[in-house]
Amino acid sequence: KCYKCFKRIAKIDIFHLSREDYMSLNATWIEWINNLDATKWCVANFGVNNRRHKPFTVSIRMQVSGSPRYGEFNHIENTMVIFHNNCENVKLIVQTVLHEYTHYMQPIRSKYMELHERFSYEDNPLEVQARTNERLYRNCWKKIKKNII
Repeated sequence: KCYKCFKRIAKIDIFHLSREDYMSLNATWIEWINNLDATKWCVANFGVNNRRHKPFTVSIRMQVSGSPRYGEFNHIENTMVIFHNNCENVKLIVQTVLHEYTHYMQPIRSKYMELHERFSYEDNPLEVQARTNERLYRNCWKKIKKNII
């Protein structure tokens, strides 16, 4: 599978990081951020959501309030957010990308709230699918680790 379609759908936004936060990221983070290898793997293995009209972006941010989360998908902005201060290792980063990319592929706008009213967060079928895709970590890691290590 190729990554050529990745170029048209993804960009990275690290401008939400303060200089101190950016400088505190270790080399693995910086390389991963620059390469977006886990996201490229998702494109190759899950495809591209052609229903979305805004370009897909990945934003690396520091979570400053609320219950700690590893990431989130903003369906309005078509942005995957990774909270670098909550992802303590590369495994969590990759699992978060797999989880949030799953949401990018799902009909979030039309189905999520409807399902959220019927199911708890843990039992929401869209969340169950996203957590299931996190288990693909080993497959993804096997493909991308040579670019990180």
